[in-house]
Amino acid sequence: MRSVPAGADGYMNLILAHDLGTTGNKAVLVDERGQIIDTAFAGYRTAHPAPLAAEQNPADWWRTVVRCCRVLLEKDPNRRRQLVAVGFSGHMNGVVLVDEQGRPLRPALIHADIRAQQPCERLRQRMGEERYYAITGNRLAPFYSLPKLMMLQEREPEVVSQARWMLQCKDYCAGRLTGRWGFTDPSDASLTGIYDVKRLCWSEEVIEATGIPSRLLPEVFPSATVIGGVTAQAARATGLPEGLPVVLGAGDGACATVGAGVVEPGGCYTYVGATAWTSCLRERFTPDKQMRLTTLMSAQAGRWVQFGTVQSAGSAWDWFTRLFGGRASAKRLQQEAAQVRAGSEGLLYLPYLSGERAPIWNPQAKGVFFGLQAHHTRGHLARAVLEGVACALASILDVMREHGEVAETVRVVGGGTRNAEWMRILADMYGCPIEIPHHAETSTALGAAVIAGVAVGAYESFGIAKRIAAPTRRMEPREENAALYRHQRTQFGELYETVRWMYR
Repeated sequence: MRSVPAGADGYMNLILAHDLGTTGNKAVLVDERGQIIDTAFAGYRTAHPAPLAAEQNPADWWRTVVRCCRVLLEKDPNRRRQLVAVGFSGHMNGVVLVDEQGRPLRPALIHADIRAQQPCERLRQRMGEERYYAITGNRLAPFYSLPKLMMLQEREPEVVSQARWMLQCKDYCAGRLTGRWGFTDPSDASLTGIYDVKRLCWSEEVIEATGIPSRLLPEVFPSATVIGGVTAQAARATGLPEGLPVVLGAGDGACATVGAGVVEPGGCYTYVGATAWTSCLRERFTPDKQMRLTTLMSAQAGRWVQFGTVQSAGSAWDWFTRLFGGRASAKRLQQEAAQVRAGSEGLLYLPYLSGERAPIWNPQAKGVFFGLQAHHTRGHLARAVLEGVACALASILDVMREHGEVAETVRVVGGGTRNAEWMRILADMYGCPIEIPHHAETSTALGAAVIAGVAVGAYESFGIAKRIAAPTRRMEPREENAALYRHQRTQFGELYETVRWMYR
């Protein structure tokens, strides 16, 4: 490790981590105690060139890496010599096709691109959903990399024939820093839909069934791997020191797990952002017979993350505030929701604005308000939206409890933690305490920093994440509300079963 001893001026070793999210790059500088020293953000856009399409330009990711590096380093010239590593987190399920020199051959398909419905159906007929899930721990769904790649083979065969590797966004940016290409980590590999999460290798059976070129699949290294040093060219562009260790890092789901302080089996957390998910760390691959849950390889070797995703969470709240808020602020709408009794006086909301993943896995599902009466106000609708998302997340937690030990207290991270009433609803809906850790809104970037720190020896082990993510807020469930919500959750499930035939 490049070590810079702390002097009288208080300088300490620093780690720089980039979190390449759906809308932009959030970069953090973290010291050897795990404290965030500074942050920077630079955005990029998503193009929608066709219905259901979602593409990004890899050059935009690199541009934000350069921008955030320069913003953070130019604030204090001493920071450059304090750096001991740079690491990455990134959005997952993508397809970044590059040539031998790492040059992108077309825009990247990101997780939100769901055009590949037909390849999913063909693979379902060839392998069967159950066999595919037993290998990959994933459902056959267009969110994943594999059906996207199959689609490109059909529509753009000349591009696929020129490609050398299929990467994820963090792999591409790490390659730009080091000049090395053709690598990924187990977490990103596991959410391509091609990785055998039990045997820990690319699945020959899946490759044979799909006909995808195996040459495109990168070598898989542990997340906490130094994959090279910053090249002279990248150093000139970013301001980073030449030779600075570049750590591979992990996909955003794996990084958020670390950043939430969930590093021991049975630990559980919920992420509430535009989408939301509930995750539990496991010691072994524990497939769900009904295929309701998804498996993600952890950033820690020998660990699996079992999780389920709610497709519209923060995005459902944003939709509501945009449509019903008028001139009222989001804070005002939260206050109105807080003034309504638990249960929204019989008003139910199914948050399926963009289909749904876990646990129902229905891309045709639609949003529903049910039970509207003349006395209901905007506050009732606002609370029903918050309760509907919480209901969906609680249904995922119920499935996890069927599969093994789940911690009695659930951590909650993400931008949704700013909504205090939502957090109280979540505790009541879960029927257990929730804890909101320090730096809850930067947990993914913080997890990437911890991974980088472990790789270069700045941190002894992943255990430091528990101390870094110490809770600053704790909410206990209110028994009277928890009892009411147990009944509401039953109604929530019955409502979906009643209306789902209409989605077709």
